Amino acid sequence: MKKKPVILKIRGRDLDKQRIRKAVNACKENKVIAFPTETGYRVGGRMSAPGIEKRLREITGHLGTEPFTYYVSDWWMLDALKVSKAPLVRLRVRQFWPGSAALVVPDLTGRKIRIRFPSNKVALALIRETGEPLIAAGASRSGRLSPHTGRQALENFCGDFDCLIDGGKTEFSLDSTVVDLTGGVPGILRKGAQSPEVEKTVERIRSGKCPRRRILIVCTGNACRSPMAEGWLKREIEEKGLSEEIEVFSCGIRARDGVPCTLGTEIVMRHRKIDLPKFRSRLCRQGDLWSSDLIIAMAPQHALEIAKILPSVKERTITLNVDDPIGKGLDVYEKTFRDIEIQLERHRPKIFQ
Repeated sequence: MKKKPVILKIRGRDLDKQRIRKAVNACKENKVIAFPTETGYRVGGRMSAPGIEKRLREITGHLGTEPFTYYVSDWWMLDALKVSKAPLVRLRVRQFWPGSAALVVPDLTGRKIRIRFPSNKVALALIRETGEPLIAAGASRSGRLSPHTGRQALENFCGDFDCLIDGGKTEFSLDSTVVDLTGGVPGILRKGAQSPEVEKTVERIRSGKCPRRRILIVCTGNACRSPMAEGWLKREIEEKGLSEEIEVFSCGIRARDGVPCTLGTEIVMRHRKIDLPKFRSRLCRQGDLWSSDLIIAMAPQHALEIAKILPSVKERTITLNVDDPIGKGLDVYEKTFRDIEIQLERHRPKIFQ
């Protein structure tokens, strides 16, 4: 007699940690689990589970040629999947995620893989706590509509999985829109949830209205050094007529979001006719690091910190050696700016390559 699946009711607005832990344990025990995303329920398991693809094909009826989708919750998982680190891939991927679109991207061997970075809180918690990407069927039994409630998932799959996370009705009643990013221009393979928004993003990329390169500047609080460097570099880029091609922004490894730069920074930059009245600080996040083509660390400790957040950034990081002027006089702020200017000039070939 077939064993009934364990059913765990978990809502995104009130994540039950104990029930999430039970679902995670099921994944770690190589069991198959049904879970919600914003576009529908999926059936899958951790990607390293032995025989997981074979069992998923048996449950869903998918043919051997139909691709499964990898589900990630953090940007480092793209490195675990060996997604291509080509600047063009990073440039395009960051336009869509997190969200409802599934992206077909090349890995380091040139193989095409389909990936989702969902925004559903239950799915994100499950994947993050499992500690690796999940591989899952992209719909219900082959040929049927995807289930959009836990009850439908149970009925569609006849309970052939081991555990069901019932997260209620999904946000959208359509499957994900699938976008192919492996060619010269992106193409939509399947229209689904939020397809008008996805189409606008695809058209923006095709028309060249997205920057071809992204530079991230990192310091501690994103209040002195990195705003100075960001302001100086933006002016240089503007003078070269490259503002639409190169995007520059900054963050801090211990910053609070939404804080203005210090008065000393604002005064020093104003002397150089660079205004920062609308500048607001932001905390350095994994997605910022993964999606940047060049990272400028203001000091060695910042390079070490961001490498802990995302190890793969080492090969894309330039490290300066600029002291923090915070809490000191304007003369120190002036010296800090001059140091930044000198060191950025030295790295000009890498910045404008």
